[in-house]
Amino acid sequence: MIFNINTYLSLSIVVSVGAEILTFEDDRGATFTRDSSLGKSRVGVRAGVGGVSLFHMGMTADQLTATWGLWGIRGSDFDPENPQAGSMYPDVDPGVEEAAFLASAENLSPSCWKNPRGCFRFDNVTDVIALKDEIDYLLLIDNGGSGFMNGSPDGNGFLAAEEAGMEWIFIDTFYDMNPLCRRSNDTSLIIDENYCFGRSMIDIVQRIEELAIFLGVDVNFAEVETQKQAACDAAAVFTQTMEEFHQKDMRMKVTILGSDIDQETGISTATIRDFDPTTLWVPRTLEELGAPLGHAGTYDSDAGEDDDILADNYFIDCSPGLVNETCNENTLFPVDFWLIDSRSFLLVDETFLKYFPDKALNAGQYWHYPRNDGPLSYKSIESMLTEYNKRLSKATKMTAPTVTDSACKPMDPKGPWIKYGGLELNEFICYNKDLIQEEYLQCPALPSGGTSGIFNTKTPLLFSTVVAGLLVAVCALIC
Repeated sequence: MIFNINTYLSLSIVVSVGAEILTFEDDRGATFTRDSSLGKSRVGVRAGVGGVSLFHMGMTADQLTATWGLWGIRGSDFDPENPQAGSMYPDVDPGVEEAAFLASAENLSPSCWKNPRGCFRFDNVTDVIALKDEIDYLLLIDNGGSGFMNGSPDGNGFLAAEEAGMEWIFIDTFYDMNPLCRRSNDTSLIIDENYCFGRSMIDIVQRIEELAIFLGVDVNFAEVETQKQAACDAAAVFTQTMEEFHQKDMRMKVTILGSDIDQETGISTATIRDFDPTTLWVPRTLEELGAPLGHAGTYDSDAGEDDDILADNYFIDCSPGLVNETCNENTLFPVDFWLIDSRSFLLVDETFLKYFPDKALNAGQYWHYPRNDGPLSYKSIESMLTEYNKRLSKATKMTAPTVTDSACKPMDPKGPWIKYGGLELNEFICYNKDLIQEEYLQCPALPSGGTSGIFNTKTPLLFSTVVAGLLVAVCALIC
């Protein structure tokens, strides 16, 4: 029998790492080892984030023991008990198949799983511990905050489950793995923010893909590679649109809308919240692909400063209590397109625009974003970028002619967590093709015929695992 030399080389890689024993190091530095011959691992995971993400990687109901948290994103009208009805956010909420997958597992947060304001954790850790013999790993695919570690009330989090003998794997949705950032069993503890480099969607998705393989998920490699190709294509189109955005001197802004009473006038007014794109995986993704996202100011709460900006303070030329379209030219933030948190997205109506007559909002130049919600997969990257590109490619400049791209800052969008070394209010990063996050644009090689190839040597664990399967098949023939 004749063998291709490339096959021999691939087999030698697998032999060197072991075909049966799989190892995974999570983002707090804990190492997990499992014997793949013992079958698939069973898990408990947050439904709408980790659960749907793993479904996109190929996980089936036999591995999903329990879920907690919302199924859709915050602010959505998605009904997990009637997924056929769809939702207002079809590009990020679960479809019928995803919902059926989640429904196959035990729901550990019945008190809040349908609350559109938010639901992130299991109701009671005792319910989790009761499933100890049915769960091999609890999965924390999240930001690792103190609420997950200790729970509310204290003693109702992952650390309590660990004390009861349960293992948990952490995939950080905020920071790249770095022992100088956070490296302890309590993931809420930060060592030094100067070494905390934020993750965008592709960074998290690749970790979830590695985790899926470790857990023994029956990954449909051809399907996943097709999803990678679609995500890559969408990213290439999006970054081209962003280059054009810069050329047209246009700006974007991430925000949360609200309402309040103006203490000076006693009049009900609209508010808009300012924060950095560095703190959320969707805006960070967009910025790494070239989006001109304005950064936030620094607000001193001790001095009475508030990051919820009143309309009177936003529209610089308007008199207090008299905000209207005749004085809406100069604004606190120069914005041509808004990205609005999914919880407050529906606030944009005729009434809100009466109190907050922003030119870009009036022109319909806005869309929603999931605020650290929703699935993280190649499929979700493609869906999100495609939806954004449809709207951004049609947007026109609304800001004053004096707002130009020359004010950009030549910074690396993959910089550390702490405001890229000091970007101030309304400052934004220059478009630089050499600094575009290359992982989004590394498309799988497509053989003639248009079907994505199975192997992607840029994902070593994925590659080795696929070859391990080939090793078993070849060994059956020649060993």
